[in-house]
Amino acid sequence: MSERSSYDYLGVLAASCALAIGIGLERSEFAVLGNSMVSSGWMKPENIGQLVGLNLAGYMVGAVHQARIQSDVASLRVNRLGLYVCIISFFVEPLIPAMGWQVLWRLISGWGCAQLVTGIPSFGVKRLQTNQKRAALGFTFAGAGLGAVIGSLLISALTSGSTIGSWFLIGGLSIVMGIPIYLLIEREMKSLRLHPQDVAEQQEAATELPPPQPNTSSEKIKWSPSLVLFAITAFFFGAGQVSILTYEPLFLTSVFKMSEADASSSYSLVVFGYMIGAIIGGLVPKKFSTDLLLQISAWVGVLGTLLFVASPAISIVTIGGILFGIWNGAYIGLLVARLGEILGPVLARKGWAIFSFVLSIGFIIVTFVSGYLAQISVPMIFYFGLALVLIHAILENITAFMLNREGH
Repeated sequence: MSERSSYDYLGVLAASCALAIGIGLERSEFAVLGNSMVSSGWMKPENIGQLVGLNLAGYMVGAVHQARIQSDVASLRVNRLGLYVCIISFFVEPLIPAMGWQVLWRLISGWGCAQLVTGIPSFGVKRLQTNQKRAALGFTFAGAGLGAVIGSLLISALTSGSTIGSWFLIGGLSIVMGIPIYLLIEREMKSLRLHPQDVAEQQEAATELPPPQPNTSSEKIKWSPSLVLFAITAFFFGAGQVSILTYEPLFLTSVFKMSEADASSSYSLVVFGYMIGAIIGGLVPKKFSTDLLLQISAWVGVLGTLLFVASPAISIVTIGGILFGIWNGAYIGLLVARLGEILGPVLARKGWAIFSFVLSIGFIIVTFVSGYLAQISVPMIFYFGLALVLIHAILENITAFMLNREGH
């Protein structure tokens, strides 16, 4: 095993690329790809939400699968398979413009996404010092925004409205981003084969690092009232993401009559905000607690959603979208960092997989509800989203208070 004193650049890069593919390209970029498929007559506007929801259904299955894996070797093997599935899906899914085919591949790719998003980050930061991990997780989750930014800009500049061309372009981008992920998996597999005893000793030592945290020496997560409330807060975080992350391009083309290319460019600003938020959340000095940063990011989300919904000016709507993205990027990275603080290093991967499952339930429920709302009024989706983000922010304040009271 390499010494923890040296910064693991490959690990952080690979984890960032895993989020870039699993969230940035497979999930966020589908807002652009879905809008293009609607324009090409492949499906109706309400089908966007349904397909995103089905992708999340596959994701939930994958997150549960990853949470139940006990062995690092088994986790790495499944992560590698998930990488292959995600890349292949971009080239296979657009070949048949039929709803049934899209449903099948949204489910399959969702499973693959879960392996990358819930499985790779823990391996990406495992060799870092404790005081390096929050910043590293910030850069890791910034990858989700970076992947979507690059994808949106490339589609806007190069595909000229071609739906299948957009899919293949994103597929090529996923291959490039998959290289460091593959290298990380191979490195960790080799390390586990060559030094199985060192790995076991390191994992055992991790349970003894001061200060002792609840659950670090336990095989199972102990669900205190504050941790349960934290999970409920994560549920509303997932639910509140749906409106802008899924329907922003459709909102701009239907309400503001923007072209597909302009809507794609505007969406890239939302995911750019996501990237900036993740980086800011990771780089804020340690004297500011993770709980405080989680609360601030939640209220930034409320402000961004309110500006997006309430303003008739496209410039203000754009600012609202950026603030919404900042909330998303900052909160999810800080969420993983806070789980590490509460659960300790041994249960960090399992805890993140469970919380990812919970927030995905919120996301999937609201995507299906939004699909029906889209048939009535597209703006109604965003008013509904504003209410969900407000509930999330209020619960985050209560969660922080309870976690501190319980000594976490």
